[in-house]
Amino acid sequence: MSCQQFGRFSTLHSVPAELHHGLDPGLLDDLTDMVLSFVYFSIPRLPDSITASLSCAATSASAANRDGPDRISALPDEVLLRVVSRLPAKDGARTAALSSRWARLWRSAPLFLVDTHLLPRRCGGTRPARHGLVSAAVRDAVSAALRAHRGPFPFVSLTCVFMEPRDADRAVLARWFVHLATKGVDELVLVNRPLPLPGLRLPSALFSCASLRRLYLGAWEFPDTTLLPRGASFPNLRELILGCVVMNDRDFDFVLAASPVLKILGVTGIPGRFTARLASHSLRAAQFMLSDLREVAVVDAPCLQQLIIWNCPITRFRRKKIETRIKIGHAPQVSILGYLDPGVHVLEIGNTIIKAGTKVNQNTVVPSVEILALHLHFGVSNEVKMLPSFLRCFPNVETMCIESDETCEPTANLNSKFWQQTSPIECVQSHLKILFFCDFHGEQRELDFLMFLAENARELQRMNLVLEMDGTHAARAEMKTKLEVLKSVKWASGGCKVMVMDSNNLSSDPFLSLTKYCLHVQTA
Repeated sequence: MSCQQFGRFSTLHSVPAELHHGLDPGLLDDLTDMVLSFVYFSIPRLPDSITASLSCAATSASAANRDGPDRISALPDEVLLRVVSRLPAKDGARTAALSSRWARLWRSAPLFLVDTHLLPRRCGGTRPARHGLVSAAVRDAVSAALRAHRGPFPFVSLTCVFMEPRDADRAVLARWFVHLATKGVDELVLVNRPLPLPGLRLPSALFSCASLRRLYLGAWEFPDTTLLPRGASFPNLRELILGCVVMNDRDFDFVLAASPVLKILGVTGIPGRFTARLASHSLRAAQFMLSDLREVAVVDAPCLQQLIIWNCPITRFRRKKIETRIKIGHAPQVSILGYLDPGVHVLEIGNTIIKAGTKVNQNTVVPSVEILALHLHFGVSNEVKMLPSFLRCFPNVETMCIESDETCEPTANLNSKFWQQTSPIECVQSHLKILFFCDFHGEQRELDFLMFLAENARELQRMNLVLEMDGTHAARAEMKTKLEVLKSVKWASGGCKVMVMDSNNLSSDPFLSLTKYCLHVQTA
């Protein structure tokens, strides 16, 4: 989603200030609130199969068999195990009270443990706003379930916990990981409530969960990897998502090296300046969102197909821009890349830093990229001047997403003939088929760029313009007048291909939607 869309998302999903993420609203600045909203919004859902309710099932069965034989208990254990395993944790545990047979079945069936299912009915599934009797009761129920059940745990989601840096909480967390490690956990979602960070450090026992395939961590301090036992690893981990997790560059390098089959990596809101070195022979997708990145270096990632960087809101909270270096080394399969930002990113391909006017050669191009996204201010001359150089580095781009940001203080006027004087760009002339131009404001520099594409993109099939305006009749009429110029252009592809959309009717960022679809296809 774009910056503007994320703002609308935050408003639509807002709750009373005192409930925000279990925090005193005085502790939440706008950026922290945005990051935590993203962390909670992205929490993996319970598998679709776990949707039944014991109360509904029991009521139905009771009505049907009130005067007849107990046909459910007559079913073989194999069938009943499947039934129990598909019940929410609270309902599944209640079956143990029926008989010793049901108790044995509950302890033997795989347990899908979600702590929001353990909340009192009066909470309506809403996480507790602060530490108190409700959160303590949920934590005790989680401890009891992990202690009593034999495992395995295909899916565990604990997002109501309040854990602080004190011995009692450390002991509880350590016991949880002992049970999860010894009994087997497949997918684990673990999000802590308190801030500010750093908060409670996760125990090294996290690395004892050898069965983990999917791990989602939020608002913790990562284990000190220098103190881990030799051979600590995640041998089966395929997906790792880190949100508001305090860690240093060394910890990041370690976890990548310790996850030999990792395919998907997501990082959101890592506090402090952060360097990410991607050296993995299994990684297919890496995503960095709302993080203060010093550098993202693709060192050796032969299977990497997607590299997503979305940090534009962070620049709005800074008085001055801080550069991020994007280094692309060995990544022969990367086909999706963005959002590159000419105003913030220093792009380095191989050993060459790309600058305005850099002449391309075989060492400064990434021919595998087919979908490219860029974020820039068309009112800033230096960013516009960098755009042709960036585009020349990706000669085979077929789908381009541009996110245009408003400029508070436009720089000196760019030469009106800048794009007319720009030498040919291979991806534009020979391969570009689809353009998404998000947050189009109708500025002349935006129109100049669109006219350049229209006059040169021979394969262009669609030019999708997502308008950013107030929605009034006058604003629409003014925008329509500005767009008339595109009808007078001689389109290289043989006719006007403009499609206009209102940003208020766009549910998600086109680029991020494309990446999710492609990732699903590639990892299926």
